[in-house]
Amino acid sequence: MVKSCMIPSQNPSSCTRRGFLRLCAGFLAFLGIGGKLRPAGAASRDALPFRFLRQMIPSDPATSRTMVWQADYLPKDTWLETQDSAGGAPLRTDASYTYFQQDNAVTYFFTASHTHLQPGHTYQYRIHWEEQAGSWHTLTTPRTDEPFQAVLINDSQCADYSVLAGNLQRIFSRHPDAAFLADLGDLTDNGQSEWHWQSFFGALGSIPARYPFVPVMGNHECYGLDWQMCLPERYLASLPSPDNDSSRFPGYYYSFDWGPVHFIVLNTQFLELDDLRPGLRTEELLWLKRDRAKSSRPWQVVLMHKDILAYDEFQPGTGQQGGISDVGHIFMPVFDLLGIDLVLSGHMHTYRNRGHLYGSKPADHGPVYILFGPSGDQHYSVPVDKNYDKVSCPQPTTDNYLTLAASKDTLHVEAHYVNGSLLDSVTLKK
Repeated sequence: MVKSCMIPSQNPSSCTRRGFLRLCAGFLAFLGIGGKLRPAGAASRDALPFRFLRQMIPSDPATSRTMVWQADYLPKDTWLETQDSAGGAPLRTDASYTYFQQDNAVTYFFTASHTHLQPGHTYQYRIHWEEQAGSWHTLTTPRTDEPFQAVLINDSQCADYSVLAGNLQRIFSRHPDAAFLADLGDLTDNGQSEWHWQSFFGALGSIPARYPFVPVMGNHECYGLDWQMCLPERYLASLPSPDNDSSRFPGYYYSFDWGPVHFIVLNTQFLELDDLRPGLRTEELLWLKRDRAKSSRPWQVVLMHKDILAYDEFQPGTGQQGGISDVGHIFMPVFDLLGIDLVLSGHMHTYRNRGHLYGSKPADHGPVYILFGPSGDQHYSVPVDKNYDKVSCPQPTTDNYLTLAASKDTLHVEAHYVNGSLLDSVTLKK
């Protein structure tokens, strides 16, 4: 059950893979449903009136930013205060809220956006909650041609989210100047589980309050408590994303610009969700072509969950196992046509660098395809595809992540093990 309303200032509103889905991890998650297990890294609910503050990426992060926080009850008043570090009058934005009920729990999600920020500026912001004010946090807006480095993780789903919390602490101790954090799907192990979502945000800690968060929908965001397909209502309520002009699939896919890069966040759940809400594939492909035509940024980078290769997973669309995946057959010809530079994916819980592919064949041009992860505690052994994989890693894969450094002339990707050692690197030049 979802309801959305506005909170006027001082005026309370009356708006009243594998196999069998990781049996062991699922069993632990089931034990935690309803709050029997405490989320990793989460503070006591009695200690704070609101929790899990996060910066969400807007379509133009150079001039705007969206803040989200959540609580178990509706306050009389809650709002966002932003102050330019260079001086000037503070900005105030009242929050709107969404009432969400699922898995025997009620959550209020609060959202406030500032849309008149200046590129290349640093701001301080904090949340006001009735008579209290939260801690100050910093946000920085990028410039169009300014170089940056981002951190990317995926498959952060866990049976024990303290693993993810520890991984993120080590990652950001090495990359404190990252522009943002992206998670390329399967954020949690179960998309309807209160315990999994509480544990996931608890593991993120204060990172999303300090670094904008870029989410990508994975298949596990679409698993219900019965481990059957469901619409990703909790994901959408928790993580508002830039407007994609869709009335049927808002939040399922989107794009944004950061510095010299145009990021295209795609949804790879169209086959599994077709019985619940048909038409995602057709609508998304049309949007992708329109979106790409609007962008003049030097680099075009796709972020998506499922990979272009099937490896050991059976593909219902083609009826085959191995080779090009259902997702690959659908997207790769379009990526060639649109001149995409780099495609990053997850889902398979391993690292593979395929280099340039064009027309589904190895080439000296075309998009570079990189699969990476996981960042949680779910590990598998994945066979090597000798036709495509240029670089692979020992199996089962040790936790890893990417850094993406971009300037107007160069795109540099590094794959790191969480222990700090370098796994692989790729450099693209214009």
